[in-house]
Amino acid sequence: MIYIDFSGIPFASQAEKIEPFLAQFKAKDQGFFDVLDEDISELEKFVAKQKPLERTVVLGIGGSALGAKMLRDALGGHNLAVLDTIDPVAVESVENLEQTRFIVISKSGTTLETKQLLNYFWDKAPHENFIIITQRESELWTWAETNSVPTVPMPGNIGGRFSVLTTVGIVPGLFAGIDMKAVIEGAKNMRTQFLSKENNLPFKLASSIMASGKTKLVHFPYVASLQTMGDWWTQLVAESTGKQGKGFTPISAVGPTDQHSLLQLLTEGPDEFCTIFVKDQSYFSVPLGKIANTELRATAQSLTELSRPNCTLEIDAISPETIGELIALWMGTVAFLGEFLNINVFDQPGVERGKVITKEMMKEV
Repeated sequence: MIYIDFSGIPFASQAEKIEPFLAQFKAKDQGFFDVLDEDISELEKFVAKQKPLERTVVLGIGGSALGAKMLRDALGGHNLAVLDTIDPVAVESVENLEQTRFIVISKSGTTLETKQLLNYFWDKAPHENFIIITQRESELWTWAETNSVPTVPMPGNIGGRFSVLTTVGIVPGLFAGIDMKAVIEGAKNMRTQFLSKENNLPFKLASSIMASGKTKLVHFPYVASLQTMGDWWTQLVAESTGKQGKGFTPISAVGPTDQHSLLQLLTEGPDEFCTIFVKDQSYFSVPLGKIANTELRATAQSLTELSRPNCTLEIDAISPETIGELIALWMGTVAFLGEFLNINVFDQPGVERGKVITKEMMKEV
């Protein structure tokens, strides 16, 4: 269960906008909430029948990798690594290939970095250690069929940064021993709020961000295991809202560590920041956690006293359900931010142009 303390950001409800905003969202045919109703039992069976290996490595980048990292770190997933770089030192550090399962993830099937990683490890590791997750009939899907590599489809109407609760996150999560059904149930709970005209938490969070008047958002959990959620959130916010000269600059922090790096800027630097804290209420039951939560409260109060906008997301405890709720909260919030800004948060034309230029330059390499 998530509660948000909005006392640091006064804002009007604007509830009359929920219905038209939801209608506009539905017209965009985005499936990241619809997919929650799909039965994942077949995926569980697929994972269970794979031969046991010592660890699993995800080969992907952006939305094909950040969600798996977030789930692993937040929920204590085991024996799961994510390689989302073509840095040669990092790539060559992957050892014991005989006992490593590779999950290759690319929606388009043409992602340059992912293709290069696949080529590198395909030449070195047993071919039966590979699994492909991609869109049906993509170039990668065809390659997998030709090479008799097991394939798992990903939906066509869900962009990478919104795909963590599809096969993109579910399959790596299952290999890591995470209760993905519980994650999905938590997300469903938040979806109910997203679709509601009353007590719509994603709409309230989006409204508060807009009311703050700030263009720089700070994600500031005082929970170390949520640090990589900040990485996932950064892509979600930046790639979704950075359009037509509009958008929000995301800054990922973790408390109390970053009190000693960012707080001076947030309190006395340019008044450009809206800070979103995350508090785990169960921390009050242990001495160190009680100190961390007290520091969070004090930091939030210090910002409020200076009229620096902030709010606090409060969860009962880290669990698969609450992580699912947080994921759905932010996806819903970003969808509403798009409606407030009158932009399409589901495309990324600026990224696509860079890809085209890269492909042209690669012809000369």
